[in-house]
Amino acid sequence: MIYLSRLINAAIVDAEGVRLGALGDIAVDIREPLPRVTGLWLRGDRSKLAIIPWDFVAGVHDSEIRLRVARHHLQPRPLQPEELLLAGVLDTQVVDTDGVKVVRVNDLHLMPANGDVRLIAVDVGTMGLLRRLNLDRPVDWLARMFSGPLPDRVIPWKIVAAFGGPMTPVKLSVSRERLREIHPADLGQLMEDLDRDERVEVMTVLEHEDAADALAEADPDVQSDVMKSLPSELAADILEEMSPDDATDVLTDLPAARAEELIGLMGPEEAADVKELLKYPEGTAGSVMTTEFIALPEGLTADQTLARLRDLAPTSEHIYYFYVVDGQHRLAGVLPLRALIVARADQPIAGIITRDVISIFAYDEVENVAAALIKYDLLALPVVDEINRLVGVITLDDIIDVVVRKGRRRIPMRFRRRAASTHARAVTR
Repeated sequence: MIYLSRLINAAIVDAEGVRLGALGDIAVDIREPLPRVTGLWLRGDRSKLAIIPWDFVAGVHDSEIRLRVARHHLQPRPLQPEELLLAGVLDTQVVDTDGVKVVRVNDLHLMPANGDVRLIAVDVGTMGLLRRLNLDRPVDWLARMFSGPLPDRVIPWKIVAAFGGPMTPVKLSVSRERLREIHPADLGQLMEDLDRDERVEVMTVLEHEDAADALAEADPDVQSDVMKSLPSELAADILEEMSPDDATDVLTDLPAARAEELIGLMGPEEAADVKELLKYPEGTAGSVMTTEFIALPEGLTADQTLARLRDLAPTSEHIYYFYVVDGQHRLAGVLPLRALIVARADQPIAGIITRDVISIFAYDEVENVAAALIKYDLLALPVVDEINRLVGVITLDDIIDVVVRKGRRRIPMRFRRRAASTHARAVTR
């Protein structure tokens, strides 16, 4: 095993025994799953990086690197775009994509393999840090004497996602693929431990839809930080991929000028949905509902309804309940999926819908929504306006997000059953 910490500052000696200087860094080809060492950099001015190709190396020891040619035969070259300088990775944060956590790099493990030397692991343990301080051997000896050897904390490079930086301009395509494999919920939580530049990098490497999913799961402070830092066009593209209620939550926490700018860059349809939700005061049902729902005309037959649903291809969030509306888009009832499946093909759905619907008024407090969902064991609630028109839907997931974010522990049980035939209602304060 070769440790980067022991190689740094090692003497570089040519074939004639002439000391050329001290090793300042090692370059590797980052495009490969296990990066291959490609060259050496003598300590000096980093603005004039000259790499000695690894082909000139005859042997490596802790205190010395011997070259196979004399100094005057060396042909240094510039650092290539696909190369990464390893010393710049030390003390940086990387992502353990298996344990899904951010860790700090204390050392790097290299290993000879088939004539090459490859980067195989990241050391995030105490031993790696002690090795850099040249204290690993005495501390390990003392530990063995009194309590046993110190444990290693090593992560295989194959599950590490590293970030770029000023000294590592390479596009980390391997890391991008590894980040994309992390579940959005885990990635959203992971971003809490990243700095601003790293968060921006994560959002940049993901597809817009994946970035939207991850951002929706992140802490509000993280969401705000990301949306302030991303290029405006990219930020707007990500907002377009979010559900209207999630996008509204993000925009609400931004400075007014920034929120207005991003809404202006969104597509007309997505911007209209967000503007509709922004008109409701914070803490009301309207402010957390989604405008993405399926409203079925009550004049359809069962067969026509099934054909309509096949065309719409509802997502899992939409198929909790199918809401039915009349000609004025007023809530007429809810259509149970079982009733639809067993109905005759020509049977009007108006005859099989449940008309006694628990709905919530758009200006009701969020606590009322939570109480109704809990009381009646519902997965979603329709949201209506003053004349009972269906304007949105709130799912249990939406309410859980609100409660968790606000840290609410006690939800007051204030709600009332509303029949679908009710056309006028007063605003609950």
